[in-house]
Amino acid sequence: MNQKSMDYPGNDPAGEKAEGLQRFVVHFHRSKTPHYDLRLERHGVLKCWAVPKGIPDHPGLRRLAIGSGDHDPSVLDFSGTITEGQYGAGEISIYDSGNYEMESWKDEKIVFVLNGMKFKGRYVLVRFKKAGDKDWLLMKTV
Repeated sequence: MNQKSMDYPGNDPAGEKAEGLQRFVVHFHRSKTPHYDLRLERHGVLKCWAVPKGIPDHPGLRRLAIGSGDHDPSVLDFSGTITEGQYGAGEISIYDSGNYEMESWKDEKIVFVLNGMKFKGRYVLVRFKKAGDKDWLLMKTV
């Protein structure tokens, strides 16, 4: 685990797709507004969503997930401090991590299966049609 104080690796979408299983991480982000960040590895970057009320832990529970842009894969192992003055300044800790299997990835709907220590099962992200590009609904289905 990469634990330090740094300028957050942030939104650099450069990189190559990792070989083997795709990875995910859920960070707890103690920032101005505490929230969880869901990050899924895809095509050499992390696709990211801020989830204010946490990742659903049982079927039927729905949560708002706000798209937060692509991040560098080095963020998968990051735990520490994002320095004041940087976007997202505050403390970040890894809440869960592991591998995931993608079932479907479309512009309006993403279906995936998490295999972490805390989060296991099938999840769906559905983009809100009228709310703009950033707002999604995150649900656990199984």
